[in-house]
Amino acid sequence: MTTIRARNVNHPEHRENLKTEKYSVIREAMLASLPASDWMPFSELEDKVRAYLEAHDVPAALFPKPGSVRWYCKAVQLDLEARGEIERQPKKSPLHLRLRADSA
Repeated sequence: MTTIRARNVNHPEHRENLKTEKYSVIREAMLASLPASDWMPFSELEDKVRAYLEAHDVPAALFPKPGSVRWYCKAVQLDLEARGEIERQPKKSPLHLRLRADSA
């Protein structure tokens, strides 16, 4: 099984090995769900990713463990931030995200 060495915007020296199939489906779901002009709370993004997985008939067996979708959402979110595809709202808690304005 192939893996992607995902980045972490908070720890640039750290790389996380993620299964390519899981990374790709979560990335696709996140980019399809995030707005470009407004900010979305991470919790809402996670809900939208789950709905996307269901709507696109992604087998539940791909994410069998409780919390695995959440874990992959977080790992992919940190990687997409590090790659400049999405951005977080500065000084906002809880975390709010959107597509990067110049990449939408």
